[in-house]
Amino acid sequence: MPFDSRLLLPLTWMAGIFALSSIPDVDEPTNLAEQVLHWTSPGLQNLLHVPLYYGLAVAWLWALEKQVPFRKRLTIAATVTGTWALLDEYHQLFVPGRFGSWTDVALDLLGVVMALAMATRRERISTHYHKDADSS
Repeated sequence: MPFDSRLLLPLTWMAGIFALSSIPDVDEPTNLAEQVLHWTSPGLQNLLHVPLYYGLAVAWLWALEKQVPFRKRLTIAATVTGTWALLDEYHQLFVPGRFGSWTDVALDLLGVVMALAMATRRERISTHYHKDADSS
């Protein structure tokens, strides 16, 4: 089976998450990334988990759209994105000034659930629309 270029979006998104969580939180920032992290309030940092993981789940749903049935796509997107959330928090245990947080995992999973709910709603509307169009 050839490599599907659609997979580049979620894989790149995951690499971006890894890069962001690799930025140390130090008292004396030495580069722009460290300065932005240092100046961003913890509350905002926490809230950004929701759209970040929402986007990752949507990216997986889109990447698998052409080759995987809808229900299986939901399962794969939830599993991969949820696992990445756990691995990301574990990874942060080894980054200076950062720590793993169950709150962050919960916010990540909130983003995932929101994405899956949106996709399910969209699928139901699409199925209903096509059913009505076929019966006309």
